[in-house]
Amino acid sequence: MKTSIKNAQFDLLLKMGEGQHLEFKQNLSSSLGREFTAFANAEGGRIVIGVDNNNRVVGIKPGNRLSSQIEDIARNCDPPVKISIRHETHDEKTVMIVDVHEGERKPYSCSEGFFLRVGANSQKMKRDELLEFARRVQPFCFDEQACQAFQYPKDFDTDAFRRYLARAEIARSSLSREDILCNLGVAMRKGKRLIFNNAGVLFFAKKPTNFIRQAQVTCLLLAGLDKVHILDRKDLADNLMENVQQAMIFLKRHLSLRYKIEKLKREEILELPEAALREAVLNAVTHRDYHERGACVMVEIYRDRVEISDPGGLPPGLKKSELGHKSVHRNPLIADLFQRIGEVEKVGSGIRRMRDAAKAAGVPAPRFEATGFFTITYRKPVGTAGIETQIQQAVARDEDQVGTKSGLSRDQVDILMLCRQERPMIELMRAVGRQNRTKFRDGLIRPLIEAGLIEYTIPDKPNSRLQKYRLTVKGKKNIGNVKGGNHV
Repeated sequence: MKTSIKNAQFDLLLKMGEGQHLEFKQNLSSSLGREFTAFANAEGGRIVIGVDNNNRVVGIKPGNRLSSQIEDIARNCDPPVKISIRHETHDEKTVMIVDVHEGERKPYSCSEGFFLRVGANSQKMKRDELLEFARRVQPFCFDEQACQAFQYPKDFDTDAFRRYLARAEIARSSLSREDILCNLGVAMRKGKRLIFNNAGVLFFAKKPTNFIRQAQVTCLLLAGLDKVHILDRKDLADNLMENVQQAMIFLKRHLSLRYKIEKLKREEILELPEAALREAVLNAVTHRDYHERGACVMVEIYRDRVEISDPGGLPPGLKKSELGHKSVHRNPLIADLFQRIGEVEKVGSGIRRMRDAAKAAGVPAPRFEATGFFTITYRKPVGTAGIETQIQQAVARDEDQVGTKSGLSRDQVDILMLCRQERPMIELMRAVGRQNRTKFRDGLIRPLIEAGLIEYTIPDKPNSRLQKYRLTVKGKKNIGNVKGGNHV
């Protein structure tokens, strides 16, 4: 079918020239497959056949054969590219216009490889570019991918599986263990072998990080407001259920408690709501981007806040403004496995529950930040200071043991924690943000020495520049009592 193009309209098209959505061809060429896949992998485009490199209309000889050749080229792309063909005339010359539709099954390739439209050029994608493009336009569900290195039953954790069945209230009945694993979606039979996917490895491997190194969760207790001096660290490399449990133990160990007594019963209340923290940890291990191998989930306790972060930012298709209202699972099978044991809900209400738990506890609402990481920040309530509050409570209960009636300042607690290893004065000063050496020594260090909590490493030269400080037996006992007591 031929239609006539208004000269002014077509002249404008020629004047604009080739670009992101327009390509000119003088005649049928072997490069047409590149253009088809490049447009299909981008936003679609239009190819005008019968226009030379100087944007002059030279026309073509129309016929069914030419149309059939073009349709064959589109059909031979993998997957086939959808096109529409029509003939039009301009100044009594016939041109063929091929509209290339944006692909719904990206990425598309031709016999020469994978191409992408970038400006006025169709560029061949290199391996790394193709992998990144494929992840971006059609994300692979990491949790559903097979883990060929995992060997069943050699690498299988039977105890973890039993605990999961108990929490999910799944009765073995007449089903074999292998049947249950397949029904859960974590394994599939291939001949005589049972092939596990990554979700199955993360939940039921004896050592998941042997196969998925990035599955580690790192917990840090830090001295101040930034990540300079680490007071305590724990790297968790167990299954996801155990990692969540151990991360919560770490948080409860290092956050302070207050006590509420009603009707002769004492209730221990964490300074930040446990339910909100658990939701944040679960969110991190469930929704993180496991394709990102260079980072792990982080649980960080600072003097004034707790940050829980996971690599990958928000899942594709989810905006920050939709948090708490819309659910997009980056790892749907992991989410389903947690949902079966009552840890998460499929409707994606975790964000709302975090906010509600903070509000009910009277603490600041969590702050959400989405960059290369998704970070949830809980600000500690005014008047709490974490581990130092716990030490002060221990001081108040046993003044003779500690040797000071005034308790410890926040900076002195940080000094004690740092002095578990020998530290020079300059390092301690930097950790607590002090600059005056004399005031630091007389106001902070000397009371700790007099209380018998720290000691000189060079006793006969207290003012030596080589002097360092370390905990005494009494200091170690006090910190040990607090960390090993009922706060865990």
